[in-house]
Amino acid sequence: MSLWQRVKDRVKRPKLGQEIASTGDGNDITRPWLGALALSDDSVLRHRGSQDLQIYREVLTDDEVKSALTQRQDAVISREVQVDAGGEQPIDIEAADAMRQQIEAIGFDRVTRLMHYGVFYGYAVSELIYGVKDNLLWIEDVKVRDRRRFRYTPKGELRLLTPRNMAEGIECPPPYFWHYSIGADHDDEPYGLGLAHWLYWPVFFKRNGVKFWLTFLDKFGMPTVVGKYPEGATDAQKRDLLALTRALATDTGVVMPEKMLVELLAAGRSGAADYQSLYNAMNEAIRRVVVGQISSSGGTAKGIGGDESLQSDILNSIAKSDADLICESWNRGPGRWWTELNFPGAAVPLVSRIFDEPEDLKSRSERDKNIVDATGFRPTLANVTDTYGGNWEEKPQSVPAVTSPTVSFAEHDEPDATTLMARRLNKELQPVTDKWIEQIQTIVDKAETPEQLRDELTGLLPEMNLDDYAETLALAMKAAALAGRNDLLEEMNGR
Repeated sequence: MSLWQRVKDRVKRPKLGQEIASTGDGNDITRPWLGALALSDDSVLRHRGSQDLQIYREVLTDDEVKSALTQRQDAVISREVQVDAGGEQPIDIEAADAMRQQIEAIGFDRVTRLMHYGVFYGYAVSELIYGVKDNLLWIEDVKVRDRRRFRYTPKGELRLLTPRNMAEGIECPPPYFWHYSIGADHDDEPYGLGLAHWLYWPVFFKRNGVKFWLTFLDKFGMPTVVGKYPEGATDAQKRDLLALTRALATDTGVVMPEKMLVELLAAGRSGAADYQSLYNAMNEAIRRVVVGQISSSGGTAKGIGGDESLQSDILNSIAKSDADLICESWNRGPGRWWTELNFPGAAVPLVSRIFDEPEDLKSRSERDKNIVDATGFRPTLANVTDTYGGNWEEKPQSVPAVTSPTVSFAEHDEPDATTLMARRLNKELQPVTDKWIEQIQTIVDKAETPEQLRDELTGLLPEMNLDDYAETLALAMKAAALAGRNDLLEEMNGR
């Protein structure tokens, strides 16, 4: 019996869609009291918020939380949205083109910013409003709803609470409601676990520290008025004296006998154990939770930003993660519903945000120049166009004219017959040589490799006609012979 046969006999064929460790049928031992609606497993909400997200909304009013969260959202929104076809078929490309128009029409940046608050609270919910445009079922608007109005069932189904149905809520089916959750360490928690869970205590300690800090400043930031009364003073006199001290300084006056001694007992403080240090420490904790860190080493920060370069890289990484989360949720939810309704059978267009940084073309050009100088190889025209864009053509190069050196056998200024003949020959041969040079220059300009240049020159040789050159040179030789005879006859006659 083969190994495959033994495994096949031992392992049963799985049932499609079967779920055994589900949470909505009473098998979840972590939720002993099951009802129509599930409760959040967030410990802060259970013990301090009574399952109401209002406690986290108060956390969002902290200035440092709001600043850091807005910075994180801006890092997402600042990236351009792109829509890629899910396949290569014509219907896939048509669906992607229509999706680009749909994304632009609903204001995807606004929707992304509001849905991003799900990262803070743990989950986000929006409602899709449909209409018709150009024979397509169009999403006219995406309204991000207050998540406090919604609950999940033990099976993870979304329900809307209404005044008449607070116990079970009403159904929120697709394709009308888009929602997602984030932050939990398992899928059995439909509410997720947002940043607010980790921000609650730093904000709590910060606010209490500020409260005590203000009390300290109120008590010790200005002098306390002391009124002293003599022995035997009546109660009425004491009350009048106390009223006088309070009139001078609101609620900070005291009265005492003249001989009574009062001292302030204060705990000794040293180092950084003060309210300012507590305030800074809590702000640093908030920054670490929301934007990753405040310094490169987690130690003493350089200002509030720490190492700017490293901080920027970390923030970009966090922003890309957030963008991927929201875009993936859209692609699996509204994007899929919209495609199935308008383009049945088409692959779902992929909506994403661009986080690839553009290449430094200056550094790239310097690198290419160094490679050309060192190796002698140059990039092809296709490579130059792909890298730098635009339209390119070969740089025109001036071709030096081919001239023959002036031949002169006479020392006087007037050229003799030999010089005149040499000049005439050079002029007659110029068109022939210029044509050859032009053919060779064309091959050199178009060649991309040394091998191609060699092959092109070899192929040109049979086409280079020598007839014109030979005919001109033959006439020159005959003229030279006749001139020589003429000079000889003149010399003989002269004798």
